[in-house]
Amino acid sequence: MKTKFDAILKIKKQALDRCEAQIAHNNNLIAHKQHQLNHTLQELSTTVAAVSGDFSDFRRVQEIKRALIDEIDECQNEISALKNTAKILQANYKQASIEYEKIKFLKDDEIKKHIQAVKSSESKQMDEIALMLFEGKENKPEGEPEK
Repeated sequence: MKTKFDAILKIKKQALDRCEAQIAHNNNLIAHKQHQLNHTLQELSTTVAAVSGDFSDFRRVQEIKRALIDEIDECQNEISALKNTAKILQANYKQASIEYEKIKFLKDDEIKKHIQAVKSSESKQMDEIALMLFEGKENKPEGEPEK
């Protein structure tokens, strides 16, 4: 049954779906960054300082370690930012869900009211038909056979 809330409900549902998609995308980004972080941590743990050789080899290994540590810090900062974004997206999803449920409730309530009005109208019509049939039997002359 069509109601005046159908268009609004459709828009709210689209907004809710959009929020869900944004949350899923953000979660994928977090998972990707955590994988990248784990890979960088593993790479850092396997980097071994040279025990022999000249100073330039030692310095090169230290620069590699420093670059890996910087990359780890960057990944951690990005994960932190993505988690903050996740909190905001969850709040937006909650708000969109509440708005969707409100409109859905209003639509369902309008449908219930319409059904109740139809039932009431049908009941009145049935009462009128019963009254007309009853009056028809009373006005019928006696001795006539019933049909």
